[in-house]
Amino acid sequence: MPFGGADLHFHSNVSDGVESPAELVRRAVAAGLSVAALTDHDAVHGIPAFEAAAAGTGLIAAGGAELSVDDGGEDVHLLGLFLDPEEPALVEKLRWFRQVRDQRGAAIVERLARLGVMLDLAALRSDVGAGAFGRPHVARALVERGIVRSVGEAFDRYLGDGGPAFVPKAKWGLEEAIGAVRRAGGLAVLAHPVWYRTPVEILRRGRDLGLDGVEVFHPDNEGREEEFGSAADALGLLVTAGSDFHASPDGERSLGARRLSGPLWERLAEAAAARRREEGRPALDLSPR
Repeated sequence: MPFGGADLHFHSNVSDGVESPAELVRRAVAAGLSVAALTDHDAVHGIPAFEAAAAGTGLIAAGGAELSVDDGGEDVHLLGLFLDPEEPALVEKLRWFRQVRDQRGAAIVERLARLGVMLDLAALRSDVGAGAFGRPHVARALVERGIVRSVGEAFDRYLGDGGPAFVPKAKWGLEEAIGAVRRAGGLAVLAHPVWYRTPVEILRRGRDLGLDGVEVFHPDNEGREEEFGSAADALGLLVTAGSDFHASPDGERSLGARRLSGPLWERLAEAAAARRREEGRPALDLSPR
């Protein structure tokens, strides 16, 4: 069967997506993907359900996490791909982040209340469940209440950086995040480099700290893939691809909208298996389910 590509960046309702890990497996299969990796924000506890749901589908199902990093005052996102979701230090750190995110969510709801915008915190927490509480949960609640017309408007009016209901969130340091991913047997990859002021400089510094790769193919990178691919080649970094899918309809970010080709996937898979061995973590199963 021809290789259907690899989408290595998307989100479930374990963080700020709207669909369950099992529903995302069905989407991945329907999209004709050969490989799919769930990467929730600062969360790995959806991975077992994602992998289990892929049984019998022929999909290569894997996981990771998208970590929020403070790099000199800039918000940078790091993908930890193919890491061991049971590595104790990582699990404990992510549990702490979920607690802090919950406190941040409560503070955002309190700021909105001061502005005369009332939301039910208990209902929001119920919606989040065991996931990671984020601004998108609040934004969707504002849309449901009819207070704003869209998630984008919610961020523009209330939740965006510097907005009247904005509350900063706790983040990893770049070196700390890369080290945590590697110790968990994963590959550390810079997500959507187009988001940052000086992406090539981040890649260069990251490489010196142990960064493994860069997400060259992402919906927001359109028109700059060649630039980022050249930077990856020059720095000896791996190349990845991801749709960054959160919800449907999601325009350009439908699951499978960006895919890694077969040769690039094979190189990535070899590096992922080697990292697990180097760190003494359980062997990585990248066979079709």
